[in-house]
Amino acid sequence: MGVARVLLIVIGAVLSILGTYVFALYGGGGIAGSGIGFLLNTVGGGIADPTLFAGASLYAAGIGIEIWIYYLLLVLFLIFLAAGALQLVGIKSRVVGLIFSLFPLAVGIMFCLLFFTDILGTISGSFATFFIGTQFGDIFPIMVDLGTIAPTLSGVGLGAFFLVGGGTLGLIGSILPKD
Repeated sequence: MGVARVLLIVIGAVLSILGTYVFALYGGGGIAGSGIGFLLNTVGGGIADPTLFAGASLYAAGIGIEIWIYYLLLVLFLIFLAAGALQLVGIKSRVVGLIFSLFPLAVGIMFCLLFFTDILGTISGSFATFFIGTQFGDIFPIMVDLGTIAPTLSGVGLGAFFLVGGGTLGLIGSILPKD
């Protein structure tokens, strides 16, 4: 196996895991949007009440989409939570590496576009609220603000850029030949 290929996949996976769980995707003022917040909002114990699955009809109606599309998107976001670790499978299987590199790349791009443009509209903003959670001890997940829209609003965090970088590196590493 090519050393560069393996190195790119490993670095991409580590960046994806850091961007999902350790660094916040967005936040400010004691709140942070991260994979941990989404997980807690999905299974219970997070800010969302009722949980994202139990209140599916309420949330889908609020966003203005069909319930089956809502469930499909929830499942895709849940796959995103495991994508960083599954990127490492890309060392052995190029197809798996490609597929699971696309999840962090897409979510990272979604958050960057959400904060810096209005191209995605209100639906992506609604899904961004699913990731919101409190910072544990006002420290974790770590919020490094890289782009505040206004002084009173939360900004995009380092985690979103880690996801874009991790997804891109994993994608490139998976495309490279196994030589």
